[in-house]
Amino acid sequence: RERMTCASASRRFIFDIVSAARAAAPLAAGAHRQGATGQLPTSPGLFVSNSCHRGAPFQHRRHSPPPPPPPLVSRGARGLSTRAMAAAPPNPPHGVPTTLLVVTKPDLLASAPLARITSGTDPRFPTARFDVRVATKLEDFPREITHERDGNPVALLWWFGDPGVMGGVLRSPCAERVAWIHSGSAGVEHILDTQPEVRAHPAPMTNARGAFSASLGEWAIFASMWFAKKVNAMRKSQAAGRWMRDTVGMLKGKTMSIVGYGDIGRACADRAKAMGMRVVALRRDPRKFAPADERVVDEMLPLTDLRRALEEGDFVVLALPHTPQTEKMIDAGAVAAMKRTGVLINVGRGAVVDEDALVDALREGRIGGAGLDVTAVEPLPDGHPFYSLDNVLMSFHCADLTDDYYELTMETFVEHARAYVGDGGGGWNLVDKTAGY
Repeated sequence: RERMTCASASRRFIFDIVSAARAAAPLAAGAHRQGATGQLPTSPGLFVSNSCHRGAPFQHRRHSPPPPPPPLVSRGARGLSTRAMAAAPPNPPHGVPTTLLVVTKPDLLASAPLARITSGTDPRFPTARFDVRVATKLEDFPREITHERDGNPVALLWWFGDPGVMGGVLRSPCAERVAWIHSGSAGVEHILDTQPEVRAHPAPMTNARGAFSASLGEWAIFASMWFAKKVNAMRKSQAAGRWMRDTVGMLKGKTMSIVGYGDIGRACADRAKAMGMRVVALRRDPRKFAPADERVVDEMLPLTDLRRALEEGDFVVLALPHTPQTEKMIDAGAVAAMKRTGVLINVGRGAVVDEDALVDALREGRIGGAGLDVTAVEPLPDGHPFYSLDNVLMSFHCADLTDDYYELTMETFVEHARAYVGDGGGGWNLVDKTAGY
């Protein structure tokens, strides 16, 4: 009787998750279609006053009052996103352990963060609420799990393995039991774009957003200083055994324009403000800012004001996800709008830049330089101009690859696991699978 009660509770839990998701999914798709015209997203006119030089308090002025926020789940409202659909963790019933399928790669099987989860020695991980199974291939998961429609809830953790295994699980009979999907990385387009089953599945998906923001914020400042302090020229003089004296710039008093103000953009803003810089931030909905943003952001603008930010920025930091709307957003016209001394810094996704246009501008000296942690194609092919241009700094997508990279992302997963079972935890980084981030 006890087993039957647990099984019934499990089925009820999964049914509730799937029903809510299926009710909202068409609405999210409709919202996506409305925004897929290639135009930058718009929002009610919002201006946040520049208080940096006037000492005035941070304030925002709206041309019209903002609309009320949408309800968390509304089966009849149009335009509801998947991010709103499951803003709260599922919280499965007690007494029903969730089967956690971890998709990893061979060299991470024995990694310390993963070993603590599988052995139950991580004190923060709710071990009793999960049955953890780890595999690098679909066939390595037990068939009694993947080929059973009935049973306990299933959660999927992508831990840097083959995304195809995720798709395989969601094509198997147990897909009906999948209640939660988590990505160990912050970017998820490599999963969503290659595995349509993940995008289409109604289970909420979360990611490691925020785990690596501090390191990326540091790199944005490092790249800014690299150009301001003329490090490249000094290194060349040192290598040639030649004493060189020259004037250098300062970050203090300069403007950093941050295009894409999420966790990474906020980390860049924090550090830029600490250096005495003026910060202009752009985001899809500029009305969304935390109290802490008032301390570091001088102007918060919608993405439709991109040109203005490019014109004003001494350093333009890109912290955007790659979506159909952001692909090649920084095109020839955008690069032309930058200052002749301006530096473009990309810590988001390479595909948001028209790299041919960027190469032309760098070669002709129409902008000061580019600091690139990411490129559209990785690794870059041999002979690519970025390798040889003196005014390009590259870090080969390593700006967030810190010594504790896997520890940081596992900490984020553990907090999500605790939130999933209703045991506290941190935030719930819900991915909008329609938007792609």
